[in-house]
Amino acid sequence: MLLLPGLALLFGVFLAPLGITLRYSFNRFVPGGLQEPAFVLDNYVRFILDPYYAAVLLRTLAIGAGVALVALLLGYPLAYAVARSRSRWRALLIAATLIPLMTSVVVRSYGWTILLSNSGVINGALASLGLPRVKLLYTMTGVVLSLTQVMMPFLVLTLVGVLQNISRDLEDAARGLGAGRWRVFRDILLPLSLPGIAAGSFLVFALTISAFATPRLVGGASVEVMATMIYDQVLSALNWPFASATSIILLAIVLVLTIVEGRMLRTRSAA
Repeated sequence: MLLLPGLALLFGVFLAPLGITLRYSFNRFVPGGLQEPAFVLDNYVRFILDPYYAAVLLRTLAIGAGVALVALLLGYPLAYAVARSRSRWRALLIAATLIPLMTSVVVRSYGWTILLSNSGVINGALASLGLPRVKLLYTMTGVVLSLTQVMMPFLVLTLVGVLQNISRDLEDAARGLGAGRWRVFRDILLPLSLPGIAAGSFLVFALTISAFATPRLVGGASVEVMATMIYDQVLSALNWPFASATSIILLAIVLVLTIVEGRMLRTRSAA
C-alpha cells in the first residue's frame, strides 16, 4: 500500500509516455508532420541501415566514454580527499562539489562557450604566451570538457560513499610494511573501490549520452549527438515516428549496458 502512490506517479509520468513513444515508433511518417497508425519496422530499419545515424550513435557513445574517463581521472582524487578529510573540511569539500549542481546546466554551458571561443579565456591565455590558438568551441573536445564539468559531481558523490567504507587502517598497515603511495593505491584502494568506479562511471556515461543542452550549445551543428538529432526530428522535420524509434534505440542501449554492468558487479562480488 505504501508503494502505490509512488508506482502511480511512476506510471503516469514515465511508463505511460514511454509506452506512447514505443507505439509511435512503429507508425508510418507522412510528409507534412503527420503520422499514419501502422505497425512497421521502417523507422528502425532506416536508423540501422543509414551510415549517418550510425556515425551519430558512435559519436554519442564516444563522447559518453570520454566524459566518463576524464571525470574519473579528475574526480577520484577529489573523492578521496573528501572521504579522508576531517569533518570540518569535508563539509566544505562536499559543498564545493555540489555547487555546480545548483547552477542551471544552460548557464554553465553558456559559460563554457565563452571560455572555449576563439576570443575566450583559454585562447586569450595561449595568445598571451605566444602560442597558437586552438579550436575548442563546436568540437568534440569542447563538448567532452564541458560535459565533464557538468557530470563529475555525480561520479564524485558515488565514489565518496565507497571510499568512506574502506578502512584507513588498511592504508596505514600497508605503509607500515613499506608500501608507497602508488602501491597503496594500486593494491588496496583501486581493487576495493572498483564497484564504486564502475557504478559512478556508468552513471556519468548514461547521463552524458542523453544530454541535450550542453552538446547543442557547445557542440553546435558540427557535433550532433543522439539527443540533438531527436530534437531536430521532432521540431524541424516533424518526424515523430523516427524520433520515437531513435529514442527507443538509445533507451535500449542504456538498458543493455545496465544489465551487463550489473552482472559484472555481481560476478566480482561473488568472486
